[in-house]
Amino acid sequence: MKTIHTHTFTNPIQFPKFWDEDWLKVAIDELDSRKMTPDEKASLEILIARNAESVKAESRKIKEAEDRKELNVKTEVVTKALLKGLDIETIADFADVSTEFVRSVQRQLTAK
Repeated sequence: MKTIHTHTFTNPIQFPKFWDEDWLKVAIDELDSRKMTPDEKASLEILIARNAESVKAESRKIKEAEDRKELNVKTEVVTKALLKGLDIETIADFADVSTEFVRSVQRQLTAK
């Protein structure tokens, strides 16, 4: 009869750097998905697609918010410049906007 030596192994404190690389995560996910039934795999694909769409939607929201903020800043700059009495072409040049945008802000100011 053979004697089995028992050893106590502890978990490694620090994992090798390559364990955090994307290719390894993709490979492990691929191996895990191969053990799935077709229904489980279909559910996983639907979940991945939903998550990807959620990420895209959030990215669009962030971009729209950044665009609104930029527009608000430009509108404020144009408003202040108009109140100081600068001419439309100079304001458009400094604010990096069209002269039509400056005229639009000017119309809003006179409407108030």
